[in-house]
Amino acid sequence: MKQIKLPSDRWEIGSEFHWMGLPQAPFVPWPEPRTWYLLGRHAVASVLCSLPNVPRRFWVPGYFCHNVADCWRRLSQIVMYRDSPLWPEPDWSTLQPARDDIVLAVNYFGIRSGEPWQRWHEEHSCFLFEDHSHDPVSGWALHSRADYAFSSLRKTMPVPDGAILWSPRRHPLPRVVDEDLSGSALKLAAMIWKREYLEGRAVGGAKPLYRRWQRAGEDAFDSSTKISSASSYSRQYLASGMPLRWRHQRAANVQRLLRQREASFEAQPLFTSWPTDSVPMAVVFRFTSPIVRDSARKRLEEADIYCPVQWPAPAHCAPAIREMAATILSIPADHRYGNADMDRIARVLYSNRNVGGRY
Repeated sequence: MKQIKLPSDRWEIGSEFHWMGLPQAPFVPWPEPRTWYLLGRHAVASVLCSLPNVPRRFWVPGYFCHNVADCWRRLSQIVMYRDSPLWPEPDWSTLQPARDDIVLAVNYFGIRSGEPWQRWHEEHSCFLFEDHSHDPVSGWALHSRADYAFSSLRKTMPVPDGAILWSPRRHPLPRVVDEDLSGSALKLAAMIWKREYLEGRAVGGAKPLYRRWQRAGEDAFDSSTKISSASSYSRQYLASGMPLRWRHQRAANVQRLLRQREASFEAQPLFTSWPTDSVPMAVVFRFTSPIVRDSARKRLEEADIYCPVQWPAPAHCAPAIREMAATILSIPADHRYGNADMDRIARVLYSNRNVGGRY
């Protein structure tokens, strides 16, 4: 499918996906067998509920989405260990699980190799969970040896909901039958309306309207207490896998934006290389201070480039994790965009020059 050519006054980068039409072959298939869930947190919760009722702890990296971790606290005791995308592997000395404990490994931004975790797991008999949301079809994901793995697909695919759970070690997969469409319906409406807005057809208060639907949909997800299946719409849309063309476009966008970085730019890329069978979720920079990071984010937002702050770290996290979380910024580079978009981001991000009469 061709990228949208946006009217000059509707150009923007980032924020949530708009409706992009049906995906086209060829595809990279998802792992099999798998179970579909509304959200990634539901996939983990379903396994926690299905395991034998014995005392166990759930080890989660300190750098993680704490809103999601809080959802699991009612099912298991959460223990934090030290891990960061600044490191090639965790601080193993802070990870000391017992036999019945569960450990969560995260492929941060889709740029890690799974080998360190595979070696560690061979020496430890705990349950290993892997989160592959930032690159659902990386080599690590497709050749995992974990007990269970999951991916929240709405992070990389234009769907209102959807996550998959699979077991590389062929453990039984929990069965889920509930289908809560309240949040998904709002999110899907927002996606369709955002497409109309971007193409210049929806006028007036269109943007505040679809933003309100997006927020209401997220609120519905957050307030839901039951484990739910993915919507039938998302399951059908995602059934064949990830479109290879979209994956290639993301890789090309990341590489193009990194190549244009100026030597005087005040931030350093979190990574400039990654495994050959991986594709980064975004371009990620580490700034010299939170103030400098926030200033850059504001400058980008004034140019209609909306950059998420991945996982602010609460006060109980280790100081190094809090400092890192406060100074990094993700620059969207997914398949919605092409060369001209990346070049425009580069002009705003790297030089502070006005673009199109605006920052």
